[in-house]
Amino acid sequence: MDSRGAGRAVWLCFAGLILISAVGCHCIPAACDRDCVSSKLAARTGHVLFSETGCGQIVYPKGASLNDGLTEEEAVLLALWNNAAFQEQLVDWKIAHGDLVQAGLLPNPELFFVASAPDKPFRYAIDVPIEALWLRPIRIAAAERESYRVCERLTQAGLDLIRDARQGYADLQLARGRLRVAEQAEELRQRITKFAEVRLDDGDASPQEVATAKIDSLQAKQDVVRIQQDVALAEERLRNILGLSDDRTPLNPTDPAPTVQGDFDAEVLSAEAAVSRPDFLAVSQAVDGAAERLRLAQLGWFRFLGIADATNGTRTGHEFGGGFRMTLPILNRNEGVIARAEAEWEKLCRQRQTIHNQIVLDVRQAHLRYMQARAELEVLDGQTRPEVTAAIQRATAAYRDGDVGYIVVLQTSRQLIDAELRQEQLHAELRRAWAELERSVGRHLDAPVVNSTRPLERPVVPN
Repeated sequence: MDSRGAGRAVWLCFAGLILISAVGCHCIPAACDRDCVSSKLAARTGHVLFSETGCGQIVYPKGASLNDGLTEEEAVLLALWNNAAFQEQLVDWKIAHGDLVQAGLLPNPELFFVASAPDKPFRYAIDVPIEALWLRPIRIAAAERESYRVCERLTQAGLDLIRDARQGYADLQLARGRLRVAEQAEELRQRITKFAEVRLDDGDASPQEVATAKIDSLQAKQDVVRIQQDVALAEERLRNILGLSDDRTPLNPTDPAPTVQGDFDAEVLSAEAAVSRPDFLAVSQAVDGAAERLRLAQLGWFRFLGIADATNGTRTGHEFGGGFRMTLPILNRNEGVIARAEAEWEKLCRQRQTIHNQIVLDVRQAHLRYMQARAELEVLDGQTRPEVTAAIQRATAAYRDGDVGYIVVLQTSRQLIDAELRQEQLHAELRRAWAELERSVGRHLDAPVVNSTRPLERPVVPN
């Protein structure tokens, strides 16, 4: 082959490399995006994400309005679509995709040129890092694993947010329930005070007894004032979770008391969660990504450059000569980077076991708390509360007739108030434990799996 043919072959080789690089840049699909996270959440919970909106824009589900009350499911959707911290986390998929695109890019060729001078011919050379061709698949594999990890991590963040929204909803219901009980207690104490005043007029009670009744009534009124502020605090916390800090419409929970769910086997649930919860899948992807980075560390130190060199020649003005430049592994073979990559891989393997153990603990603790609240609520509703209600009715009637002293009525009324308050607390604990159990398992436990491809209802975006 003459020099002209050799030069043409070199240029064709460079053109091929440039074509490979260009095609590689545009043929890498996104391993994770917002729709992927939405599909995973829909398959686990039945809730989907709304398409990306502008910063600070509030999106309401179709038909949802805070003016007619707030259901728990509406609260979950509002949180998924508007919670600022979650929307900030969702941007991570774009960062991961950018890293994936960058991993598929090939280095640009480098041109070396020296201008001609008297008695000095010009010279130029083109260097192409050929080792990038066989390192590229490893880089892409590592970046893909990271992208998949981000997708699972965002899915877990969505599950955590759903749990937080449900528990915030339960806390607001508890605060309102405590306020309702406090108002009932105040009304009961006022009624007892009137009975005491009537008995004082009839000469059957002492002034001290009436004073004690008034003090109890005033203390009940004080409790009402304090709990009203607790309601406002719980509402603000829920409003923050829902991303509605700028919407000052009152939040009025409308869901009835929670129903007791069926029995679940903690052993089965923990075994399922230990292999399917998104945070476990995320760390598994991280382990695979670390393995790819270890391969890259073992090979990435080696450089092999193809060189097309041209100088003034005797037959043509541009005579090409081929060559190469490579790394000689004499002084080091990247031992430090390889050791670090091995340590990172081992740490992630151990972290996977740590998360496995944490998942088992989460499921078993949530299951025990739910069963504890359910068992106590069954005793309270079935035995304690009916007995206390009957006792306060008997004691109030007997005090009105002068058959018992005020201390009996006071003790019985406090038992009723305690029973009412404990019932509200157990309802909240039941909701909170159920939300935590679903989050620990990683899916809804009381509803069928929803098809992740179902169409999204058109939202309402305020101007």
